[in-house]
Amino acid sequence: MSMTYKIIGSSLGVLIVGTTLLSLRKRSRDLRTSKLLTAIKTQLQPIASGLMLQNAFDIHYLNKVLQVENQEVLVLKTTTAARYAEQIHNSWGAWYQGGDDEEKVYAVLRKMKDKVQVSQVAKAYQDNYSKNLIDTLKERFEKEEITIVLTIIKALPNYRIA
Repeated sequence: MSMTYKIIGSSLGVLIVGTTLLSLRKRSRDLRTSKLLTAIKTQLQPIASGLMLQNAFDIHYLNKVLQVENQEVLVLKTTTAARYAEQIHNSWGAWYQGGDDEEKVYAVLRKMKDKVQVSQVAKAYQDNYSKNLIDTLKERFEKEEITIVLTIIKALPNYRIA
């Protein structure tokens, strides 16, 4: 009887130690994976977060500016914003068609006078094509191309007053 208890006790001890070691190993592996993903995200984050942090791509930015500003803010006509959105949409092409025409997108963005206008184009793009312009840019553009877009946008004033 005493021998049975010793065998059961040692078996339980081995199970507890084994389970603890496996748990620690799994935690260590999860920690390394987390660090790797964080490092990868850090490399990609400046570009992705750069687009997200730009008020210019917020489709409600015009409304936010109008709530704060008591003076008349210069805006694009709805048809003009839709035309610019169409130009951006038409610049996307399949690889067998020669790919995307990034220069067309840059040209449209360079026509913008302020971030409110970019916001209006982003809203028109979403309204007409049911896609967020930020997501489309992240899908279609490489890191360097997004950097160019950010450079163009950052140079613009937030809004202009009439």
